[in-house]
Amino acid sequence: MAAALSVLSSGCGKQNAQAPAKPASTTPAAQTTPVNAEGLSLLDFTITKNQAGKSVLKGNVSNTTTRKLDRATVEFKLFDKTGNEVGTAMASVDNLGARFSWSFEVEIQPQDAASAKLVGFTAK
Repeated sequence: MAAALSVLSSGCGKQNAQAPAKPASTTPAAQTTPVNAEGLSLLDFTITKNQAGKSVLKGNVSNTTTRKLDRATVEFKLFDKTGNEVGTAMASVDNLGARFSWSFEVEIQPQDAASAKLVGFTAK
């Protein structure tokens, strides 16, 4: 069984004004429907390559509440091309403002992960 990967977002602490929910990307890695839990909503995500050629999971999460969240985390399961689970990826942010969205990007392992599925959110 592949080891889980827990990575903090390189955009930690960055916030963007909330934009309307974007439609899901048509890439296979972006099989997403907005999901709400603990006041968080997954707007979109995809697996792509960064400038260094590394596989990354990129996406956007919105705080739909009227309160600031001290810490928000999103977790995904990663799958290979044949659908076998190969790991996990997590991204976190501190001080996510009320009605703000957060863009995350985390390097994933293994590099050949082909798709991801939302596991869930935690917030405090």
